[in-house]
Amino acid sequence: MGERFEQSTAGQMLLTLLMAVLVAAVLVWNLPSGRPREALRPAAGAVVLPLGLDQDWALFAPDPRGFSVGVFARVSYEDGRTRVVTPPHNGHLLTPYRTYRWQKYVERLRADDYGLLWEPTARWLADAEGPGVTRVELVRTFQDARTPGTPGPRKPQGRFSFYTWDAP
Repeated sequence: MGERFEQSTAGQMLLTLLMAVLVAAVLVWNLPSGRPREALRPAAGAVVLPLGLDQDWALFAPDPRGFSVGVFARVSYEDGRTRVVTPPHNGHLLTPYRTYRWQKYVERLRADDYGLLWEPTARWLADAEGPGVTRVELVRTFQDARTPGTPGPRKPQGRFSFYTWDAP
């Protein structure tokens, strides 16, 4: 009586089992593409997704993405003004994790596979900007990545509007 749960034999066994399941789920989540990954990933997702551990190693893959991506919103107001709204970037010292989450959100927001995010994002931006918003236009940006040390200027950034929300 009075023994802490994690000090009891049963507690230690349960915690060991939970840690083993967590490690196995993260390992399965990061398996290379193939049948084992596809077969086991739904079960692993039940563990890693609610905990926010659904990262992958694509950034470090042998064939990383060859371009930079981004999103901004062009907000229009009743009085004819427009304002460009970009995702927050809170500096490098104290809040890199918050900034990273915004970067991941932008990465998904700009993809056609995540079109269900477009309207709620536009509505959220309109609400955040306050009264008088008539339109929110989401714009994708993209630019070829350069190998470090490549001489000459970067190619111009490309951009195009991919979703427009008009206030009712």
